[in-house]
Amino acid sequence: METAFYAFGTFNSIQIDTPLPDSRQRDILARCFGMASGLDDLLSAFKPGSEISAIAQNAGVRPVKVSDVTLALLERALYFSRVSFGAFDVTVRPALKLWKFGDPAQRLPSDDECRRAADLVNYRDLVLDSQNRTAYLKRRGQGIDLGGIAKGYAADLIAGELRNEGVACALLNFGGTICTIGTKQDGSPRRIGIQNPLEQRGRIVGSIPLADGALVTSAVNERSFIKDGVRFHHLLDPRTCFPARSGVLSVSAAGTCAEDLDALTTALFVLGPERGIPLADRLHTDALFLMEGGDMLGTEGFATGRYQFTAKTGTAI
Repeated sequence: METAFYAFGTFNSIQIDTPLPDSRQRDILARCFGMASGLDDLLSAFKPGSEISAIAQNAGVRPVKVSDVTLALLERALYFSRVSFGAFDVTVRPALKLWKFGDPAQRLPSDDECRRAADLVNYRDLVLDSQNRTAYLKRRGQGIDLGGIAKGYAADLIAGELRNEGVACALLNFGGTICTIGTKQDGSPRRIGIQNPLEQRGRIVGSIPLADGALVTSAVNERSFIKDGVRFHHLLDPRTCFPARSGVLSVSAAGTCAEDLDALTTALFVLGPERGIPLADRLHTDALFLMEGGDMLGTEGFATGRYQFTAKTGTAI
């Protein structure tokens, strides 16, 4: 049984393959949908009543009391902001507001506008107080965007709920953030395809085996527009507030924690393979880079390890 819904700015699906009574599956899926909706209400930068919006509304004014969930996610987002030296930056919201990806009013901002936005993007200006459970942005105009980590967090949480309910086989797809529970009925791992970012949805460059794991991809095709023959995508370099120009078309990372992979793929895309592969290795994560020239570059795990990638032609990298 499967359910699909919209949350976190994208379409999501949950497929249960464990043979359970239909009524039980419907109850489980309804509860998972409720969990996702509740997290979206809490963490969305677009919803005026969310805790993330409240932090932005009080930027430069006062700290805001937040829930344990929001505080924990902000702490993890700050960790990846630090470890990537700002390639992933939890305070990138002013830049994303400027570009308006997905909005009918989207346009190409000027260099001056991007410079002004870049001045407001600085993860060091987010102050978290775990004792008092507050979050504070130091300057007016600053904002938080958890779009690079919230889907992964939600997928992990809901996968845990499914396991607690006795679901031994399931597939979650939260806008390209994939989580698998168990294996196929014959005991073999599912093969999860990696999208070709330059072709229509469903056209893959290859696949990896994935059992009880997660695969997250950040790519130029997710939200973008083309002007004068140039593609402008939503994966912004927080240091310039322009789309990252690292020569990368997509980055996929595999592991066991979708939350961490979600943030890391964003950082790796901005950094590019030369700096990104050492970071992935340091964090014991396997990653695959698809480059503009057609090359595929990956960590050892994607070549010979647990997540061995098989290209569409049938040859491994």
